[in-house]
Amino acid sequence: MKKETMKSVTLVILIAFSLVLTVALWTYQPVNETLEEDVFIEDTKLEEIGSERAIPNLVPPDKVVFHEQNSFFTFKDNIDRTAFYQKQMQQWNLSNLDTSPRTINVDNHSEIVEIIFPAHLPIQVISDIFQVNESIPMEGLQANFNRIFLLRHSQEGSAASSASYDLWFVNSDAEGSEITLQADISAASGERAIQEVDNKDELVEMSRVADVLQIDPEDGTNASHIYVPKNSVSISEYVLQTGAVNVKPIQNDIFPSNTRVFKSRTNSGENITKTFQRRLTQYDKRMEYDLTIPNSANQKNLTEYELFVQSMEDINSHLGWTDDYRLNSILSGRDEVRYRLYFNDRPVLENVDTYKLASIQLSYQQGQIQEYDRPLVQYSSINESQTNLLSGEEVLLDLQQEGELETSRIRDLEIMYTLEEQRSELVYSLIPEWYMLTNSGWTKVYPEERSQNAEVS
Repeated sequence: MKKETMKSVTLVILIAFSLVLTVALWTYQPVNETLEEDVFIEDTKLEEIGSERAIPNLVPPDKVVFHEQNSFFTFKDNIDRTAFYQKQMQQWNLSNLDTSPRTINVDNHSEIVEIIFPAHLPIQVISDIFQVNESIPMEGLQANFNRIFLLRHSQEGSAASSASYDLWFVNSDAEGSEITLQADISAASGERAIQEVDNKDELVEMSRVADVLQIDPEDGTNASHIYVPKNSVSISEYVLQTGAVNVKPIQNDIFPSNTRVFKSRTNSGENITKTFQRRLTQYDKRMEYDLTIPNSANQKNLTEYELFVQSMEDINSHLGWTDDYRLNSILSGRDEVRYRLYFNDRPVLENVDTYKLASIQLSYQQGQIQEYDRPLVQYSSINESQTNLLSGEEVLLDLQQEGELETSRIRDLEIMYTLEEQRSELVYSLIPEWYMLTNSGWTKVYPEERSQNAEVS
């Protein structure tokens, strides 16, 4: 009996040992590379090709529109718009902030400067862009803005020199507008900005889409208008060459120190670097990073401002701003931040062949980067030529005549660059084209076979 017991015990031990070996074989990952501590510290930045950015660099306005009676103007040269943002706007001292302002009707004012940003910004960024003279707790405010209106108010019975100037921060979209903040600026700052409209040689005239199409505004504020060039537009086309962005410093920055990693290569040529939780896939000209984090029942989402700051700092950490990227959107429900490539101060859109080559996207979970997608190329121009595009009014009339789209569904209309890969795959073209924004996203106004170029007389 004792002999049989010993056999049974021995058999159980052998089975258990076999199971342990099986599990070990299943979970074993060969270590092809170890990031040593000294290498990790020295090689975590894209030196010489990348840089750090601050919030004001990531949110410059896309348009500055000057209202003069019933006419509208904007800067002819993007350099002048940049100078207005850096040398005037960022020097404005804000006072008497009101986080519960009354409603206004913009059309009741004849002298206005309207500033339109590329994204809906959390209200907390005003302390990063402007000089704020007073401390108002805004940490808990869940408010946004994508436009600012500088209005001039002359006091009744007083001289024009004693006029006051207000800034109205507005969150506008296709469904209407909401005034989220009001502040005062000095008379000198307001007067200097208003007087920009006097230099007509440096401006071009704009038309409001609602006026051209004779559409009633969505609400009573008149603060969500779309502006398009009244005349044809002369604009540059570019041929771009690319320089490689080394993925190693990015990998070393986002992988923990001294992490043992497994490297492999897929049949289609992608390089995979991974650990038990992390995976970085390097394609020919871009990368995708994923971190698997166990779900947490008590997870607290970051606020929009926290997401914005965190994403900026994470990219700064490895000097990851390799081109002119600007904030495109903050999706707090998905803890996601997107940046879009700009070239010569115009936004760049991708097509099927240039997927994810003109944008940076980060998403977060539990305060950590969960996904990080970005290009691994840096662009530079090797050729520039001029072309002329139809005016905004002509584009609107074309859309009206086609009748395929209800013009009231247009949420935005502007000229943007399309990033196209040339056949050699060594260079790219930036093609300026008319795009419209609807609930389905950005789409080209004109199909490939139809010209949108203006006739040159």
